[in-house]
Amino acid sequence: MVRRPVGPRVTGRNYPLVTSVENRLRELEYQIAFERFRLDYVLAAQEGILREAESFHRARETRKYQAAFTAGNPLVSVCVSTANRPDLLVSRCLASLRQQTHQNLQVIVVGDHCVDDTAARVAALKDERISFHNLARRGPYPRPGRERWCVAGTYPANRALALCRGAFVTHLDDDDRFEPERIEVMVRAAQESRADLCWHPWWYERKDGSWYIRGNGEFESGQAGTDTVFYHHYLARIPGDVYSYRMGEPGDWNRLRKFAIMRARLHFVNRPLTHHYFGGSSQPFVPQPGERFLP
Repeated sequence: MVRRPVGPRVTGRNYPLVTSVENRLRELEYQIAFERFRLDYVLAAQEGILREAESFHRARETRKYQAAFTAGNPLVSVCVSTANRPDLLVSRCLASLRQQTHQNLQVIVVGDHCVDDTAARVAALKDERISFHNLARRGPYPRPGRERWCVAGTYPANRALALCRGAFVTHLDDDDRFEPERIEVMVRAAQESRADLCWHPWWYERKDGSWYIRGNGEFESGQAGTDTVFYHHYLARIPGDVYSYRMGEPGDWNRLRKFAIMRARLHFVNRPLTHHYFGGSSQPFVPQPGERFLP
């Protein structure tokens, strides 16, 4: 009879060995996290964020900055980027915003050079809180693929940021939706914690139509994203970087990483408040006439 080798059993004799391995793994995790922080710091220095951080912390001490945390019914700016998807934009995204229990909103919809009836569909809502702005051209972005996915929508998002007037700013993709109380909950969380940025988990749709919750409370890539954050208006001055794809970094996390390096005060709201729909139903990519691409 051939006896198969088995792994070591945890007994009193080899328990110190197991403990040593566990301690070593914890040490490696710490070293990886430390090296990642050092890399983020170097990137921030190259991106000019360290200088921005000094201005940010000076502004944080002013009465004007702190007024957002005591306003009784603060205006909240919601940035929405869209590209020729008026049905989803109106029936899902904007419908969920119009149903918010916090009604003092500025909803800024910016088209990535929409060439359909998006403008007319938004105007038909006759909601003075919602404005539509269409870019004169699309991009330039990388060609279709993961690199384009990383940064698509950067230009309309930046245009929306430039138009924000609210004490707080948040974002919603044109094919996603908020829970009705989402903005009310986040206003209260920001004001009670006096956090510069709050974020929460979200419902994520799988390809088969089932849902699960993402967001473990860690402020890191894959655990926080555009649809999950809610932040002080001051941070709207930090635009998205369309070239972040060259580092393989999604554009939303590239921007959120900068907030963390600036030592913004963060607060996690442990409640899923956004529904992120599976994007597999998106139409095939069709370049616009004369569209240019980044290398």
